[in-house]
Amino acid sequence: MRNQFKFIIIIALLVAILVTHLFTGTFSLTWTDLLNILTNQASADVRLVLFEFRMPRILVVLVCGAALALSGLILQVISKNPLADPGIIGVNAGSGFGVVLFITFISGSMSQHLYALPLMSFVGGLLTVLIIFFLSFIGGAFKSNIFILIGIATAMGVTGFVYVFTSVFDETQMEMLNRYFAGNIWGDTWPFVYISVPYILIISLFVFFRIREMGMLNLDDEMLTGFGMNVNKEKIILIVLSAMLSSLAVSVCGAISFIGLIAPHISRMLFGQNMKILFFSSLLIGSVLLTAADLLGKLILAPAIIPTGIVVALIGGPYFLWLLMRARQI
Repeated sequence: MRNQFKFIIIIALLVAILVTHLFTGTFSLTWTDLLNILTNQASADVRLVLFEFRMPRILVVLVCGAALALSGLILQVISKNPLADPGIIGVNAGSGFGVVLFITFISGSMSQHLYALPLMSFVGGLLTVLIIFFLSFIGGAFKSNIFILIGIATAMGVTGFVYVFTSVFDETQMEMLNRYFAGNIWGDTWPFVYISVPYILIISLFVFFRIREMGMLNLDDEMLTGFGMNVNKEKIILIVLSAMLSSLAVSVCGAISFIGLIAPHISRMLFGQNMKILFFSSLLIGSVLLTAADLLGKLILAPAIIPTGIVVALIGGPYFLWLLMRARQI
């Protein structure tokens, strides 16, 4: 099947998921409601559900799924390891630690600081990935073979600190933290859209301008140095962009793992190794995966809602084990 048809199928699937997401929920919408919206004849309830509840959440999961997928693609290129993922190497743990520190030292109710929490989550995730990256430099060169191992070890250490601080949390504080670690989409209002989506799009554009360098990083570092590329500089730039993408995404979506692992892997299976095609296909597949997981979480036990991160983990965990077995690493 030609790549154009594969893209058409993926886009059609994404549109179908988005439309289903838009119309389903506790308050169901119909095509008549949509027509009334377009003709400015819809009731106040329909407008409220569509524009204040459904639309911002859909935009957040759509863009954050793409961000996590692109972040995973960058990490896999840099580490030359197809099992690299932002959640596995400590982004979720670092972001969670940032949230824990904020809850611990800032007084007042959580509602008073709702929009400051994503900032601390972003800073915590970004700093954690940067620390892991620089610890992976040995003898002035980045060692991709130990990058994942250092990430896993650092994530475990940071998680330990999280448990230390949460031992003194009250019920309200624990509820907020549990929402984050369960991958409950807490950033589903327009202010969260405004503080995350534009920056994710801008960072993704910067990554697009470095596609040529990403494609070249599949070669040996010694060969690239011989070609005149400053390999360490390129990897530092890309790891910062990757950390910013994943940290921004989890700061509004909570601890979402495996999207950055699965989306690039599916992209390679469908489209091969062309980096420009991988860039766009990973974005689309990441959006499909996260929006589909959010939709399933809403429908499976309706009217109860399963956190999106749990749905992703139920799918991503077995998929990760399958990849390990396929690579003969267990």
